[in-house]
Amino acid sequence: MPSSSTTRKPRPVNAFAAGALRNRGDAGRSGEQGASSRHYRRAQRDRGADTRARLIDAALDVFGRLGFEGASTREIAKEADANLAAIVYHFGSKEALHVAVAEHIVARVRERIGRGIAAAALPEATATPEGARAALANLVANLVDVLLGDADAERWARFIIREQMQPTAAFDVIFGFMGPAHGIATRLVAVALGREEDEEARIRCFTILGQVMVFRVAQTLVLRRMNWHSIGEPEREKIKRIVIAQAMTILDAEGTA
Repeated sequence: MPSSSTTRKPRPVNAFAAGALRNRGDAGRSGEQGASSRHYRRAQRDRGADTRARLIDAALDVFGRLGFEGASTREIAKEADANLAAIVYHFGSKEALHVAVAEHIVARVRERIGRGIAAAALPEATATPEGARAALANLVANLVDVLLGDADAERWARFIIREQMQPTAAFDVIFGFMGPAHGIATRLVAVALGREEDEEARIRCFTILGQVMVFRVAQTLVLRRMNWHSIGEPEREKIKRIVIAQAMTILDAEGTA
């Protein structure tokens, strides 16, 4: 009898089966390489300027709706259709992204109202009380067109209002633009009143500019009370006319203060 310790020879492998096994292994490696390639392409795409812009746009929306504490980087990345790591790559942190959103808002507002503010700061704008009044009326009209005419202004307002209520480092960026702009407007008010740029002039300036802001900050209330579907050009023209008239009344009321 043959010994139980006799070594059995390996059975021959069917050539077709062997080929299938090789193909399966090649397919597995190819799938891994394909997945790796997709991840690589995604990572490369997320490093581009387009992804950075999408992250800022998504963050503007999420921060505006939920605030800094309530917003998550995961949700921002999801809305931007980007990897979570893209936020770290482009900004370094959630805090830095928040500040970048504020810088984006300031840049966009400056694009639209910068010329009007620059014109109001020219020497001829404050050479006479009459010139200051005219410059202030033009500035108010410009504000109405920008704040109530741009589709993005509503999202800017949500972000800015949150920063007014719970200021962070982002507010310093916003104030870096709003502070000097208010200073220029205050100068117009002071010259129109024939007085110094004192506390009285600053308060009157806030009341004038606040008449424009209320139509953005309280837009839902405004639309419902006015039975307006939206604030379009006809509505803006009505707002301009009344706000400018009210601004002149505020200036004319100097003697009764």
